[in-house]
Amino acid sequence: MMDHETQDRAREQILLWAREAHEACARRRFIAAFRYFRRALEHARDHGLHFLQAQLCRDAAYVYLHHGATQEARRLLDEGLSLDVEDVALRFGLLSNLATVELLEKNYHEGLNAVERALAVFLHAYPALEGAPFALVSSYTALYKLRRTLRQVVSLLDSGINPERIRIFYRPAPPPWTPAP
Repeated sequence: MMDHETQDRAREQILLWAREAHEACARRRFIAAFRYFRRALEHARDHGLHFLQAQLCRDAAYVYLHHGATQEARRLLDEGLSLDVEDVALRFGLLSNLATVELLEKNYHEGLNAVERALAVFLHAYPALEGAPFALVSSYTALYKLRRTLRQVVSLLDSGINPERIRIFYRPAPPPWTPAP
């Protein structure tokens, strides 16, 4: 068991590396960002800081999936979800990113499952949407609409439609480091 001072120092170092990772993304220096994310994640794992570990898994996975590295994103998201962190926004973000990974890999059944799980997390915390942060409500609304489309796709697949005939043009919202058109 670590003392509070050691935990606090570890937390500070992790937060510093996480900030460096986000700043590197903003400057479009993704190799540096991945290096900072890796350091921060290793430190969070070593010190048992599960909440920070889950946040880093979510954020690093987001960067990986926007670079087409869906397998690495999936690995991180599975790790983050396995930590069973209770924070609604964090869990919702992990599941939303997992849904994106599934859709990019054309795993529509699994994508629908991840969307359903994300929506359930949100509705459990905010059954009437009351008190939910605006950014979370916006994401919820987008996933709610996506669920309708995915249900239709899954229904077509289950009815025997050739999967090659189904075309979904799904593009996740552009990340903050992408310049505006």
